[in-house]
Amino acid sequence: MSISFKCKKCGKGYKVGDDKAGKKIKCRQCAAPVQIPKAEVDDFSEDWEEEAEYTPPTRRRARSKPKKQSKKKSASGSNQSVLIAFCIVGVLVVGGIGFFLFSSDKPGGGLAKAMTDKADAMVNGDAPKVKKSAVENMKQIGLAFHNFHDSFTRFPPADAHLVDGKPLLSWRVHMLPFLGQAELYKQFNLKEPWDSPQNKALLSKMPAIYTCDGISKPGYTSIMTFSGKDTPFTGGQGPQLRKFTDGSSNTILFVQAGPNKAVPWTQPIDLPLNAANPISVLGQSANGEFLCTLADGAVKKISSGTPAQILKNAIQPNDGNPAPL
Repeated sequence: MSISFKCKKCGKGYKVGDDKAGKKIKCRQCAAPVQIPKAEVDDFSEDWEEEAEYTPPTRRRARSKPKKQSKKKSASGSNQSVLIAFCIVGVLVVGGIGFFLFSSDKPGGGLAKAMTDKADAMVNGDAPKVKKSAVENMKQIGLAFHNFHDSFTRFPPADAHLVDGKPLLSWRVHMLPFLGQAELYKQFNLKEPWDSPQNKALLSKMPAIYTCDGISKPGYTSIMTFSGKDTPFTGGQGPQLRKFTDGSSNTILFVQAGPNKAVPWTQPIDLPLNAANPISVLGQSANGEFLCTLADGAVKKISSGTPAQILKNAIQPNDGNPAPL
């Protein structure tokens, strides 16, 4: 005796032996499981199809195929990992040096060690190449200022002194590792004044980037910052860029003054601010113009006719009166 029934989902008809009553089959049309009813009278007129017993499928875990990775990509990933690790170590080392440099309460102590370490770590070829033109020199020095700031979170001090009041070395000396002059920097004794026998002997080795037109005396330059009250370099530790609240594009970082203002490049002496007549401290210029580099790295010209108020505001980094040159 056979049993006739339909799939409740799609209506497909089936006919099986009564020995399969109560079992399940899989509908060939819609794949739904169908319960085989108990034997009863055949009420269907369709052609029936013999069907085998339904066995629920066993889910097999799909095999994950290993991703193919070319040797090139693998090598690239390895190189990237090494580079990232190197950068992290570099940041930690430089950060530690910067903290020691500017938190030391011993004049010359922290500065000497941190900057010597920096000079040891730098390779001359890694620093910007010195250009011959005055404008390019000012740009390169400005870049060195920012590289120094990136390493130590502040600019170099303009007037570091020993406990007995003797001036140490100028910011121009401490900028050497960032100007491709790491070997020259290592020849200085950072714990002695600029005019000590060892340091004074290096006066004649002034890098060409500090050379200014109109200055014939060897070892002298007129590239200086403004230092003292109401200037970027007020004394002690070097300033932080975030303190230039008038904006880096509105603040003079350093200038090339007239030849008559030239000083030994290793001596920590710079220009004061004359609020009433700020142009006067720049000295004399053959063409009535002076170059300056702003805190954002841009090089500008200061003419002898620049209004005193505008120039004063450009020298003061946080007086609340930003004045573009």
